[in-house]
Amino acid sequence: MVGKYLRRIGFYLLTAILFFSQSSQAQANDEETRGTDSYSLYQENPVMNAFTGGMGITVFDDEVYYNLYLAPELVLGKVGIGFDVNLRIGTDGKLRKEDWDDDVSSYLRLIRYVRYGNKFDSLYVRVGQLEATRLGHGSLMYMYRNNGSYDTRKIGLEFDMDFAKWGFESMVSDLTSFDLVGVRGYMRPLLESNLPIIDQLEVGASLVSDFRDNTNLVATTQSLRSAYSENGQIAFNPSLANRESSLMAWSVDLGLPLIRLPILEIEGYMDYAKIVDYGSGGLIGLSASLKNITSIATFSARLEHRVAGDQFQFSYFDALYEQDRFETIQNFGDSSVVRTRANELANYTSPGPGVYGDLGATILSSIRLWGSYQRLYNTKQSGQLHLSAGLKELIPQVLLKADYYKRDVGSETEVFTLDDRSLALVEFGYYPQPYMLLSIIYQWTYLPVRNGDEVIGYEPIRRIEPRVSLNFQF
Repeated sequence: MVGKYLRRIGFYLLTAILFFSQSSQAQANDEETRGTDSYSLYQENPVMNAFTGGMGITVFDDEVYYNLYLAPELVLGKVGIGFDVNLRIGTDGKLRKEDWDDDVSSYLRLIRYVRYGNKFDSLYVRVGQLEATRLGHGSLMYMYRNNGSYDTRKIGLEFDMDFAKWGFESMVSDLTSFDLVGVRGYMRPLLESNLPIIDQLEVGASLVSDFRDNTNLVATTQSLRSAYSENGQIAFNPSLANRESSLMAWSVDLGLPLIRLPILEIEGYMDYAKIVDYGSGGLIGLSASLKNITSIATFSARLEHRVAGDQFQFSYFDALYEQDRFETIQNFGDSSVVRTRANELANYTSPGPGVYGDLGATILSSIRLWGSYQRLYNTKQSGQLHLSAGLKELIPQVLLKADYYKRDVGSETEVFTLDDRSLALVEFGYYPQPYMLLSIIYQWTYLPVRNGDEVIGYEPIRRIEPRVSLNFQF
């Protein structure tokens, strides 16, 4: 118990030191001092104030609600504020209870985010929903989302600063509890050497820890209660399992920009990562960006060779981490059967070498695309697929947005099978007027399973919502 609190206090102190030490050295310029990544190319933050609101019908499986929503976004220079207000009214005339289960937090979460700058700016801060958090090259944390469900939204933090000679990236999943904390510090030791190419050498180290009591649960022989065959996961009795105080992971990385021109950037990099008390893995990669090709298109891509040892998974803290971290499968009176991501990790053997690649693109300012895929050669269910697309004004008056994530892909026939390893969101719309959008949204998401006020897991659910939206920019 004492060790648990010492580790937590030490982690907070390290984070605080990186946040605030020598902050007066921060450069006051607005230019980026680091390159971007392929997802930053796809991601689009609003550049104008916009008022969006409307009404629709939301269907959660077989439950129907009438929805009134407001989603204004305000922009003032580098400051942006986004709201997300949904009033879902059931057929009985009452507000949907799950939207307001968390007392004061339910109201604070109506502010979707407050941000300053963008990822890779010399100063970047985001408070609210975290939708694509990554640290470094992503060997530990990549595309992490702090909200396991709309009904369990958290107020998280991303805070990055770049002082040219050194800097840091950091995140907190929930500012009310500091359950999951991550930080990456880096330095450029040869920056003032004026040596060609190597003066931009970047050396970094990352640390991520989840302090929740039920995170690092691993089955023992005595705890096995029943077999849970889906995705090869094991269900067990948590009261008889091996319980550690927290789950911690660290990594070190090197990055060297080989070419940095106005239209072309190429960088080589390598990472070594370790999940404490489990396994380790390493990667070597190359990233490249082609910018503003005759003002028509911009591309950014990465290609990595990965080698994973036993009990190691790349990007362990990913888009589905909050859903997979801990789940109660079944209750038996005073006991229960659960499954955990840590137990899956403990039984992850001989993944071996593999490949990862991603690609982001903007074309004609109307098409935004991003996709990534991992495959480890020796492990059947090692596939990880993420696809995102946005089409606006490519076809007059037509809007299309799509986002899809799938992990543990075993074969091509499973790629687009929706299950408890999937996230999906698709919106298709038509503009009869420039300020009016008629659209339908399909979402494969999750609902929290509660035991009183405690969330004990998540179950997948299908949401369908036809809506009419009004949008005014000013």
